[in-house]
Amino acid sequence: MKFSFDALLTKASRLAKKHGGDITVNLPFLSFSVAPDDIERRVAREILIRLADKRVLSSKECCDNCIDNSLASLQEIRSVLVEKQVELSALNDGSVFLLTEYIAEGIRQFLTATEHHAREVILRSGDSSREMFVRENYFQALELLRFHIHSCLFQLSKVAGVETPRVAAYLRSEAEWHQVAYTPPAPLLVAEAMGYDDSFKTTRPSGSI
Repeated sequence: MKFSFDALLTKASRLAKKHGGDITVNLPFLSFSVAPDDIERRVAREILIRLADKRVLSSKECCDNCIDNSLASLQEIRSVLVEKQVELSALNDGSVFLLTEYIAEGIRQFLTATEHHAREVILRSGDSSREMFVRENYFQALELLRFHIHSCLFQLSKVAGVETPRVAAYLRSEAEWHQVAYTPPAPLLVAEAMGYDDSFKTTRPSGSI
């Protein structure tokens, strides 16, 4: 599974041309600077608080019931994001709104990919090996999603001006993004981005930004 964010990258490029400031937001393959207002800082802090206790972002358990629990938890996260996007409706071209979109789109792509994979694997009655294959694929994809969401939350913590959210030991990384989990942007987007000033910088696909 690889995430693809070409559409949001296009939006980010517009945001980069419109805004500028002393806070650098890093996304897969690009960075830009912003100057969030008080509303954005408050909403970013609230998102960090609301998502801090979601077990789906830290639990390593891999039992059957955990799949149902993690799906329910992801739906709760989506509800929080929608609620905060409503609060930011007048600032939908800002960095906090964009980061909520990155989280929401990551969840959507995860759900689509895992559901598609499960349909492809025709389960036979009593064939535990096939069931285990689907389950292992699910949790491998979920780990990538956890990295993705934690990376978004780290960017939100910079906007909010608060400490970096605590991360489970097995999810810690020196890189801000697990960049190999993302499909490189279309060449046209890269070429377009490279024409911008220093507030918007593309980065090569590597292990770090």
